[in-house]
Amino acid sequence: MGDASSVDTGQSCPCCQGNVVVLACSGASNVGHLADLATRELTRRGIARMGCLAGVAARLPGTLNVVQQARWIVVLDGCGTQCGTRILKEAGFENVLFLRVDALGMKRGETPVNEENVHRLTDAVCQEIGTLCGTTAQDSTDACCR
Repeated sequence: MGDASSVDTGQSCPCCQGNVVVLACSGASNVGHLADLATRELTRRGIARMGCLAGVAARLPGTLNVVQQARWIVVLDGCGTQCGTRILKEAGFENVLFLRVDALGMKRGETPVNEENVHRLTDAVCQEIGTLCGTTAQDSTDACCR
């Protein structure tokens, strides 16, 4: 998944002062797999830090501490079941942006898991993070999303 346009610069994205944790569905469907891969790409680009959704559900102290310290939490659910959203709501977290892969144009059981779709999803989530943090679409695209 590493083409020349997505080389890791080793720098953090200025959006949200780099204090965003993304918790992804890693479910059995294609959209869960896409959510997981896009979250890893966001982390690689320095846009956000990937957190452990299962660790939040299990109430692991280290995982909860990482999530609690974040300025913003993004939950990237694969589908309408919204497991991640349910876990975060039950845990009582605030400052959470809830996104669904299927609502961002990917179809469960249909959209192939490939590099193009991972990058499309990553870019869409990046734009949402930029909006969340008050950067314009152009600012976030130039600074982080490519």
